[in-house]
Amino acid sequence: MIGWLKNLLGGGAAVGRLGPVEAYEKAKAGALILDVRTPLERQEGKIPGSQGLPLDKLALEWEKLPRNKEIICQCRSGSRSASAARFLAGKGFQVYNLVGGLEAWKRHKLPVK
Repeated sequence: MIGWLKNLLGGGAAVGRLGPVEAYEKAKAGALILDVRTPLERQEGKIPGSQGLPLDKLALEWEKLPRNKEIICQCRSGSRSASAARFLAGKGFQVYNLVGGLEAWKRHKLPVK
């Protein structure tokens, strides 16, 4: 990760961790799945209903996110999304990280489009 971005996103509050099935249930109940992968990665497959906001744009665009919803951060493996979740938690959002990311989601045979 780029040094300044790592410094910016590295700190922050602790966040909850959700497995794919828990994340799926929370999303069905109204939580937002925030996909922090690149637009190119999202073209290769995404969680239906997820919102894309690449990690490198998060520091500039986080204020556009809804404060009245739980947010589940998601990437391919769970690493970038953990950074995003910590950043958003530090901004006061109720946020979780999808452990294992999209790869774990697919292993659980949850919907991808």
